[in-house]
Amino acid sequence: MLLDALGLQDCRLVSLTGAGGKTNLMFALARETVDAGGRALITTTTKIASNEADSWPGFAAATAEEFLDRGRAILPAAGAVVAWSGETPDGERRIGPAPEVIDEIAAAGWFDRILVEADGSKRLPLKVPAAHEPVVPAASDALIMVAGLNGLGRPLDADHVFRPALWSELTGLKPGQPVGAESLARAVVHPDGLAKGCPEKAQLVLFLNQADKPQRLQAAERVIELLPTLAGRCPGRAVAGWLLPEPGIAATAVLTDELAIGVR
Repeated sequence: MLLDALGLQDCRLVSLTGAGGKTNLMFALARETVDAGGRALITTTTKIASNEADSWPGFAAATAEEFLDRGRAILPAAGAVVAWSGETPDGERRIGPAPEVIDEIAAAGWFDRILVEADGSKRLPLKVPAAHEPVVPAASDALIMVAGLNGLGRPLDADHVFRPALWSELTGLKPGQPVGAESLARAVVHPDGLAKGCPEKAQLVLFLNQADKPQRLQAAERVIELLPTLAGRCPGRAVAGWLLPEPGIAATAVLTDELAIGVR
């Protein structure tokens, strides 16, 4: 369902950025890959919480060859595995491999889908990236930008937005003002916003999470309508839905430079 809605059927290497549900979306895409009879590698180019990583079979490795050897040893014809290169001194977070290593793993073609969490968000619903992020593998076939609709209507501050000063700089919204649909749309398309770091050849997709209430769905549809009207890099596809307790899709749209087609 999610793979089809997001247009990822033919994408082997998928990177995820943003906030408000990246990890849950990554895991849901892994489950769909496995349910379809495929092998999935779950990893990160930054860090992932150890308790989240431990939700799946996992291992540490240093080189692409080691990642592939360990994956072959653990996985049967179908299944998912989490892999990392190290951990923080307190053991609470797993550190991912360099993006070049992930590119090598993808080139080997053994995993049917590689899912990469390419930045962090401190569990807040909204964010824009700092200068050093996201860390997106160059071979990514798709970049999924994630935003939590529960952040809309909330004030632009550190309790609701990761890096609120940067958000203000990129979107023009003043600190403390409520974050609206237009502000989120501007954060999506800005060259230094959520689309930052997307390889030119990669599909760019927006997933608006938590569209499980009429007011949030209405806000999501407004974001989607605004995207083609703003200067910047418009995603080719936008999806509104939810991930918990089970994934669901509320609206999808294919976007052009001028309008959103097929919003439902």
